[in-house]
Parts: sequence; structure tokens; C-alpha cells
Amino acid sequence: MSDHFHYPDAIFICAVKELVYVNDILKYLNLGASSINVYTKRIEDRFKKPLFIRNRKGKTIELNEDGLDLYPICKKMTSLVSSLDELAESSDGLLQGEIKLTSTQTILRHFCLPYFVGFVDKHPRLDVSINQLDEMMCINQSLNEFYFTSEVKNDGDTYAYFPYHNFIQHLWASQSYLEKHGQIKNVHDLYRHTLLFQRGIIGNNKVLGVPPQVKAALAHNEIKTFNVSGSNVIDFLCEEGLGIMNGSEETTKLSKLKVVKVLEDIEGETIKSYVKVNKKFISKKIGKIFLNWLFECRDKTLKKVGVEPTYIFEQLEI
Repeated sequence: MSDHFHYPDAIFICAVKELVYVNDILKYLNLGASSINVYTKRIEDRFKKPLFIRNRKGKTIELNEDGLDLYPICKKMTSLVSSLDELAESSDGLLQGEIKLTSTQTILRHFCLPYFVGFVDKHPRLDVSINQLDEMMCINQSLNEFYFTSEVKNDGDTYAYFPYHNFIQHLWASQSYLEKHGQIKNVHDLYRHTLLFQRGIIGNNKVLGVPPQVKAALAHNEIKTFNVSGSNVIDFLCEEGLGIMNGSEETTKLSKLKVVKVLEDIEGETIKSYVKVNKKFISKKIGKIFLNWLFECRDKTLKKVGVEPTYIFEQLEI
């Protein structure tokens, strides 16, 4: 066997033998379409002979006789590494690996970061990276990434979505703004006021969270809007009296914003928040521990402001 044969190559050979269909192999290994050619060429170059058989349409790939001779060895190799991983994970303090966390400023600042130092201290061998992403856009999510989202998509059964919390949206203004511009008794009163929105939401006809009556008025340009980048900036400008913002009661309480609810009897949409993570990664102990930690953070955070979680977390059955 080549001195430069690597563990990922053994995994690839096992996947080819056990799955056959290219799409299934790519999904299982979380690879792009071009990776098939890269792996087959690299492995065959190392062994200096053909090992794979591909059909003409490229939908399937199998091992030839030489490849089949390698399969038992590769299977033992992957099983051995899995056993070593399980041994390393037998103690939480010895957990190793990389985790990525991507979410909005609100979720990160109030639900995760207050408890982050304690998590790192408990699991010093984990490499955790954090990414703040506030705008409405998709990300190319990696295998080990926990991503907070409000959309549940059909991702070919690759991802698991865990309901996190329902954030009911309301309109908020500072007392100084209302004293200057007048009280708001109904939706029509909004026509002479300014609404503060996250940049990028209005232009795509995706006005997130506001009441339907307000959406209709916005569509006809009957309400003045002020577009801002960054939820923290919106919070500040709202307190300073530039305009009216939409947000959840949890957000205003956690941020300790000096604002009052506008139109008490009118609620905006409910933003459902989910934790999205690759099913393959969540089956690992490291994935389960981090997911449980995210929900522990949620419960502690909401308890601070006297709010009950609107979703009850249930451990994923593997």
C-alpha cells in the first residue's frame, strides 16, 4: 500500500463500495460534484493502477477487482479511527474537533456569548469559531456548522432543524419620539411616521415581522422608511427618536431598550427560529453536546426576562 494513502481516501473507497450512486456518495461525504474526479485520480495515481469503474452517464461508480481487494483494509482503517474517536470522546474534557456557530447579533449577544467562556473552559480542546450574520442571505453551510435560521428548506434530508423559539414581532418607539411626533392610535396614524428597517429587507418585498396592515402601506409607499445596517444601530436610533422599529419583546427586554410598544392590539408576524445542523455531524458526541448547550443557553436567557420558551427541545434520536 502507498506510503501516502490517507484516511479520507479510505472513507471514499468504503463509500463507493457501499453506496455506488454518485449523488449518494457526495451527500454522505458532504462533497461537491467535482470531488469525485479529484478523489478517484488521486487514489489511482497513488496505487498506479485503475481502481474504479464509472458508468457512461456518470451516475454510478464502483470498485474493480483491485479496488475490491482494498475495501476490507479500508473498512478496518475507518473502524479503527472511529473507535479512537469514541475513546477520545469518553471524557467531555477530552473532546476534540472544530465547531462553527453562525447567527444574528441578537442571538449571539444575548443567548450564546454570556455563557461562551464557561463552555470553552469546560471543553478546552474544542476549536469554536463564531460568525455574526445579520442580513437576509443564505450561507454555504459547512458540515460542522450550527446555523440559526428562520427558513426550513428541503435540503435532501442532509440537515436537521431544531425549533429554538418563536419571536412575536411588535412595533416600538421611544417616549421622546411619540412626544415629538404624536401618539399612534391606529395603523393609519403610521402614515406620518418613520419606520426603521434592516437594510436589504424592504427591496426584496420581504418585510420581515411587521403587521400585514403595515406591509400593505409600505407596498404603496405610504409610510416613510429609514434603512439601516445592523440591529444594534436600529436599537440606538430608535431610542434616540429617529423612528419606529419592529422587534420582539424578548429583544427589547434583553437589550434593555428604553422603548414602549406601539399599537398594543396589533401584533406582527411570528419569526420562528431554528438551529440548522448537518445530521451527520449531530450524530457525533461533540455535535450533541454543543446542541444541548445552545438550548441550555436559550432557557437561561429567557428565564432572565421571565419568558417561557415557545418550543420544548427534544433530543434527536439517532
